[in-house]
Amino acid sequence: VREINKKYRRAVKIIGDLEGFRIRIGYFKNRREIFLEKNKSVYLVKNIYGNEKEIPVDYKGSFLDFGKAEYVFIDDGNIVLKIKDIDKGKIKVKVVNGGILKQRKGVNVPGAELKFKTLNEKDRKDIKFAIENNFDFLALSFVRNKEDILNLKKEIGKERIKIIAKIENREGIKNIDEIIDVSDGIMIARGDMGISIPFYEVPFVQKEIIKKCKNKRKFSITATQMLESMVENPVPTRAEVSDIANAVLDGTDCVMLSAETSVGKYPVECVKIMNEIVKFSEMYKKEIITFSYLTF
Repeated sequence: VREINKKYRRAVKIIGDLEGFRIRIGYFKNRREIFLEKNKSVYLVKNIYGNEKEIPVDYKGSFLDFGKAEYVFIDDGNIVLKIKDIDKGKIKVKVVNGGILKQRKGVNVPGAELKFKTLNEKDRKDIKFAIENNFDFLALSFVRNKEDILNLKKEIGKERIKIIAKIENREGIKNIDEIIDVSDGIMIARGDMGISIPFYEVPFVQKEIIKKCKNKRKFSITATQMLESMVENPVPTRAEVSDIANAVLDGTDCVMLSAETSVGKYPVECVKIMNEIVKFSEMYKKEIITFSYLTF
């Protein structure tokens, strides 16, 4: 990236993404994915290679911490499991929304009282790597309060890496003002956010966070599913175009692609299309383009 920046006179920055306060699916035996059938009962377990009957998760605490939760959401809600019975070592669940489940997908358990340290051992290794390779930013997932950011700053020490707080749960939304104060920027990570809070609240939370960031002179990044259909298709939906344009009109400083460029079929096209939408939206916002221009 540094060499390409120099060659083409670009200023593309490098962000390291830390897992932080995050649960993930573990690994399956002799395969990378399984199929979960709707209405079937399965178990969430720990420390094994999984299969269709036993799904491994990497939560280090007791499953009793899930006691107040009703559902487990996996892969931004594509897989939904209803909790039926819990003990320390495993959880019996019923598959509400089934389908293909891949290894290392994110797990969200609204209502659970999870016990986590801000940074895990993998995070510390990733921070060391980021420092050694002169990353520009570190983004911390599932930030709950200012202490999460202050703990990361303590780990970084005097290094000049800037910190982005990813807001994707109710606690982070509740404490957004104090989080903005101690962060360099905020990422509005709408995937898990739309599980932690009702999905119809997400657009309004997005607008309010962007506004708060502008007032405090911190940058904001709007992320997740902005061109999701282009993972498989060469053109975006009109709703996706409107989503990007509205984020720009709201005042977001950055828009972000994820699955679209990491695993999608049309990564270059996604970047080109997003760039076109952003440029046009900025011109409209600055009144370089008016409605009369659009209608003739």
